[in-house]
Amino acid sequence: MQQDPLDYWATSGRFTTLDGTETRIRGDIASVVELVQGLLIYDLVAEPFYGVTLPPAQAATIHERHVDRLLATARAIDDRPLGEPRPPEARVGARCHVYSRTAVALLRAAGVPARARCGFGAYFRPGWLEDHWVAEYWDGERWLMADVQLDATWRERIGFAGDPLALTPSEFLTGGHAWQAWRCGELDAGRCGLSAIDEFGSFWIAGNLRLDLASLNKVEMNPWDVWGAGWEPGEEPTDAQLELFDAVAELTVDPDVRFAELRDRYETDDGLRMDGTIFNANHRSVETVE
Repeated sequence: MQQDPLDYWATSGRFTTLDGTETRIRGDIASVVELVQGLLIYDLVAEPFYGVTLPPAQAATIHERHVDRLLATARAIDDRPLGEPRPPEARVGARCHVYSRTAVALLRAAGVPARARCGFGAYFRPGWLEDHWVAEYWDGERWLMADVQLDATWRERIGFAGDPLALTPSEFLTGGHAWQAWRCGELDAGRCGLSAIDEFGSFWIAGNLRLDLASLNKVEMNPWDVWGAGWEPGEEPTDAQLELFDAVAELTVDPDVRFAELRDRYETDDGLRMDGTIFNANHRSVETVE
């Protein structure tokens, strides 16, 4: 019998399984986001935004894929209850993917369908679509996207005036939506990427689409994890690559509708499935994923 999509996304995956102590956390999105923001601090802006310098052990958690290990590190640094916000200097380092994955783990622990989405945020640099992750959650009637990273400090710094718990399609584009917009000529791929390293292009859209497909299959990777299908900066995609990512985009833009196909395509396509070995573009090394 085919599994119900909401049931699938309401249960934990390989990186979002918790040890049980978090099941007492309230499952409403506002409470979860507040909790996560009280645990994490964006490492690259810890000093200019929050006035703190993270020790190496706290900064290193941007690479931790397993949420239970991340929470164990947070407890080792500050043993107060998870629901009690830590001061900035007692938080652990994170980037958008860590904020999103942690929120998804807590929501699933409370039985709320949730999934991390990889794509592009339009509100960091006007006119550009920046590499980004958000958390998508079921509010009882529909899927909504929340930017867990956007605490009050972030919102003030970037002038964000929207609702961070209900992003609009123009504020955040999933990898699939960005791919389709590029393919039909509505989006300039040269404005999709990451300003911090001045790198943009269609290869970045394809990479985020591959990451988003894995995440929809409850394999929430890090942004710099590279494997399988794709092409390098400066290269042009082949017709076969375009056809592959066209098909993947169709599956991810509305993943509930073609859920069984989305699951099967990921599990059976060697160019899309994360097989346990990745190239870490941040460390510039091949790594084994536990």
